[in-house]
Amino acid sequence: MNKYILLLIISVVVACSTSKKVSAPLNYDPPGSTNTKTKPIEKQVKSIRSINGVTVDNTFPGARLNDFIQINDSLYQVIISPENKPINLSPWYSFKIKSESKKQIYLHLKYTFGKHRYYPDYSTNGKEWYPLDSTRYHIYENDSTVFQLNLDQNELWISAQELMTSEDNDDWIKSIENNPEISVQSYGESREGRSLKALSIGLKKKQPTLVVMGRQHPPEVPGYMAMQAFVGELFATNDLSNKFRSKFTILLLPMINPDGVDNGHWRHNAGGVDLNRDWQFFNQPEVDLLQHYIKTVVKKNKLNIVLGLDFHSTQYDLLYTFNNETFPENKGVVKAWIRQLRTSLPNDKIAEEDGGAEAPVSKNWFLNEFKAEGVTYEVGDDTPREYLKLKGKRSAQILMELLLEKYTD
Repeated sequence: MNKYILLLIISVVVACSTSKKVSAPLNYDPPGSTNTKTKPIEKQVKSIRSINGVTVDNTFPGARLNDFIQINDSLYQVIISPENKPINLSPWYSFKIKSESKKQIYLHLKYTFGKHRYYPDYSTNGKEWYPLDSTRYHIYENDSTVFQLNLDQNELWISAQELMTSEDNDDWIKSIENNPEISVQSYGESREGRSLKALSIGLKKKQPTLVVMGRQHPPEVPGYMAMQAFVGELFATNDLSNKFRSKFTILLLPMINPDGVDNGHWRHNAGGVDLNRDWQFFNQPEVDLLQHYIKTVVKKNKLNIVLGLDFHSTQYDLLYTFNNETFPENKGVVKAWIRQLRTSLPNDKIAEEDGGAEAPVSKNWFLNEFKAEGVTYEVGDDTPREYLKLKGKRSAQILMELLLEKYTD
């Protein structure tokens, strides 16, 4: 691509002259995040829009596109807005685009709030995804982002990450629920009426218990994929996994925020709230129903929760843990787990950070409610997907070994 032409085109919409990639602050938490009373959201208008033969579509689950504008003969603009604000700067976008005739266009991705974060993926069917060629994608000052696209009558999907909706989650659950050790329950409905699914694996009374959670934040698809790989190893048919399931109960909550996922939200549920800030007052049904479900299962079966593991994703691999004063190392397994992960994956810079014990997040709820370790497992946004699966699998193997050694005879 001729970068001089691209610079000339983008000057129509922003004044800039140099390339610069800008990332959202890693730990950005806007004011009011812990006020989890329901807030109004602005729903995007779902429609198929055409301008001079170029058509965009945001009518599918997980889509996010708020407006579509033509700037000149070859430059079009997609407007992306959040569900409400203030909000974490993780702008999600997902749409389909095509042209009546073969045409090369430049597509300017404009955010009404926030900074560009996610490298674009494309697909021809909404299932298999690939990163956009880097020579066709540029980020400029002020986070002005431009794609070069070659269009024809076939739909091209463009998305911040792979689309993995509540329907995909249901399909994944169906693919594993025939295992006789797995029981699937609905613990209620989301604010918009979507079923909230829980899986119990190897449930027996009076057992040590591992809780695995995911998708509190809609765009964090890599964390969801790592969770799937992690869970896949827990119920694999090998000596370690078989032994673990015979000694431990696993509670799995794979998609806590299906409304946010299907509505293409940047961060929040349909109540306009960050669910991972609602683990103190339980104002939102998704978290309130979940905490009641976990406590009910624990009480009924006299379970001993030893670890709550919550999968997310951010700019790089990072585990939020407790410091040694909050949860002494010799009382649990997390510090040893991280050390062994670093040894097992020496080329992976696995960061650890004290996440504190005060914030109303799931990690701290496990500590306060069950005196158990809690971990927020953040996976890097751009982690290669095959490596992501390998890391999820290896994380499960090491953790099972440590938990068996610590909590069983």
